[in-house]
Amino acid sequence: MIDEFLKQCPNHISTAEMTNGEWLAKRREGIGGSDAGAIMGLSNYGSPLTVYLQKKGLIENKKESVAARRGTILEPYIRQIAREEYPNLQIEEVPYMFFSEENPFMLANIDGLIWAGASLEINDKTVIDGWGGFEAKSSKTGYGFGDDEVPDSYYAQVQHYMEVLHLKWFLLSVYILETEEVKHYFIMRNQEFIDKMISQEKDFWENNYLKEVIPAAVGLESEEDMITGMFEGSEPLVLDDTLRDFCGEYVSINRQIKELEEKKQAVKVNLMEGIVQNVKGKPTERKVSALAGPYSVSWITVERRDVDRDALKKAGLYDQYVKVSCYDRFTVTEKKAG
Repeated sequence: MIDEFLKQCPNHISTAEMTNGEWLAKRREGIGGSDAGAIMGLSNYGSPLTVYLQKKGLIENKKESVAARRGTILEPYIRQIAREEYPNLQIEEVPYMFFSEENPFMLANIDGLIWAGASLEINDKTVIDGWGGFEAKSSKTGYGFGDDEVPDSYYAQVQHYMEVLHLKWFLLSVYILETEEVKHYFIMRNQEFIDKMISQEKDFWENNYLKEVIPAAVGLESEEDMITGMFEGSEPLVLDDTLRDFCGEYVSINRQIKELEEKKQAVKVNLMEGIVQNVKGKPTERKVSALAGPYSVSWITVERRDVDRDALKKAGLYDQYVKVSCYDRFTVTEKKAG
């Protein structure tokens, strides 16, 4: 079955004999499905900046994450469940990397190809036939997977695959660990979405990757983690005007945050004082609830238990059990005039 498909999609290479390092290196030569959502701003974990840093090899390939490893292990199981759920579909593993004929920078590694044969009605909305693709996912809680929806980044991923392989539909199956169930989603080709995706991917490839222009950050923690991982220290630097402006903006925002925190504290004290004045009698414990129009106020005593460090030190046990961790401290200060 796969051989027939390969004849109509000739731009491909086998990945069966590739090492993981070789496969990762090949992926850096183009934009894959998992990059699409990040480039389009549809991912909570990736952005054009993170994709750029990965493609340029500016960050070291860290050890495979637990989630990624889990997905690799579960993929054959999820594919088998899909076969059992849809016995009329032929679902096969595909050890190939595909490249777009129209846009060579677009590549695809899919978890399976599906042959539907004659038209098959999946539900009232979906009728499939011919070739389709398969993608296996795993999720701890199933967050983002509704009755008829998948996370935006996964939607972009399969639309990217459909463009590269000229497919009309995709089956995405997800194993949810908490409930131990597999959900299945048939996703149809969305040409309007694909046209927008190609435009953004092409812009990234031509104006960022090829011209070596680093994309602007969007504020994800993953961006900070990657940038931090690239930095090992240096002699004092002299930054250009653009970065100087960022310094000024950073200091200004910090100043505003400080002012707002002080204002928040003053408002809090005024509220607490007003509550004390409104309480009748002398309460036996600090447990107050109040209503103020659409607002509800709660003031309670919460017990918190901490380790007595001084006692541990006196007993000579502190150093034995202390846990040391490292973190990056980043500060920007403004020189005082004069």
